[in-house]
Amino acid sequence: MADLAIKGGPKTVPDGAIQPWPWITEEDKRAVMDALERATPWRYPYEEITALEAEWAAFVGMKHALACNSGTASLHMCVAAAGVGPGDEVLVPAFTFLASASCVLHSNGIPIFVDIEPETCTIDPGKIEERITDRTKAIVAVDIHGVPCFYDEIHEIAARHGLYVIEDGAQAHGSVYKGRQVGALGHMAGCSLNGSKNLSALAEGGLFTTDDDRLAELAGRVRMFGEVVRPGERRQYNAYMMGWNYRTDPLQAAFARSQLRRLPEMTAARQRNCEHLTARIKDLPSIRVQQIPPDRTHSYFFYPFRVQPYKDGIDVPVWAFRDALAECLQAEGVPAQRWQPHLVPEQTLFQFRDAYGKGCPWSCPFARPGIVYDGAEYPEAQRLVEEALYIGHSTGGLGPPNDIQLMDLYADAFEKVLADHGDELLALAREKAQAAG
Repeated sequence: MADLAIKGGPKTVPDGAIQPWPWITEEDKRAVMDALERATPWRYPYEEITALEAEWAAFVGMKHALACNSGTASLHMCVAAAGVGPGDEVLVPAFTFLASASCVLHSNGIPIFVDIEPETCTIDPGKIEERITDRTKAIVAVDIHGVPCFYDEIHEIAARHGLYVIEDGAQAHGSVYKGRQVGALGHMAGCSLNGSKNLSALAEGGLFTTDDDRLAELAGRVRMFGEVVRPGERRQYNAYMMGWNYRTDPLQAAFARSQLRRLPEMTAARQRNCEHLTARIKDLPSIRVQQIPPDRTHSYFFYPFRVQPYKDGIDVPVWAFRDALAECLQAEGVPAQRWQPHLVPEQTLFQFRDAYGKGCPWSCPFARPGIVYDGAEYPEAQRLVEEALYIGHSTGGLGPPNDIQLMDLYADAFEKVLADHGDELLALAREKAQAAG
């Protein structure tokens, strides 16, 4: 039996075995070069941009799509189109990326956090109504890791209270909930085209979608300096509302269009890879793989797994076992690591409550007084942060051209560390706990 790599033994996953994401083909390169040839004179919108919008709208099954320069911008377009303003509150899951909440601050609204459902790690419908006040305007439903939220339940709650449902599909392109694509599951949706995402613009980009004509026009104003700009009409250079410059460029759009043509194929490959990995490691000691409800699919932007030594009666702090396992797997060549060490409401921005200076927007006279953020109010999200390790992002090897052969190497490494050398792993964890006092 080979020694652990962390103890000088051979690595299970050889250097160079993991191919990075996005998967760039000759077709992608030609698409960008063709767009570059057509990129002068400068004009907006470019045909590449309007074509991407039409193709994404058709792919997800929505009437309107607007391309923009980031996923964060697409979410702010949703929030602003929903009419969120000073003192208005928007519900956001406590576990997510910052942009799911900061997009609310961009419109002077106030994020109110909700705990997550433990299996999917998405916003818990059973915890939503206790957070609704007379200031609440919308719910941001985040399809975290690649798993869609419980949309039927969320929409029922939203309808009872007259709220918008804003889908944050940044991590879940290609996932399906009850037959509908991510990007079509809220009144509005924002999706990221960041270079690491399952649908990539290589650098940055975003996509807004809705079926509502009015919301689409409002979002378009937010994207374009507050102006109303319609195809075939002369630009008036007249701002109707506060707007930003959230426009994207034709090279990003061209790359994203090329990638979109292969998105179903690439999603299926990710699913084959990750389901194979799950089958190999699901019964190993001290970890728990994610279980996906049968009414939705997982597109695996991340492959999360939980570190749970306590389930096998091992008396060691979870954090110490988690960090020891991460170090051992990384030494074997598996890029398993933590993602976010803090809940969003625990970040300094929300503890200080001073986004714009002078305490705004929380100090705004329109705001409900007494809003504070205590991480202890979100126990399931706290537990996820403590237990979770991740494979994924742009260097995780989940997507093509990586295949099941790489997943077998990953699984071999898990077995080597957790099964073959479990005693050494536990000893390392206990050393970490003792050193921390």
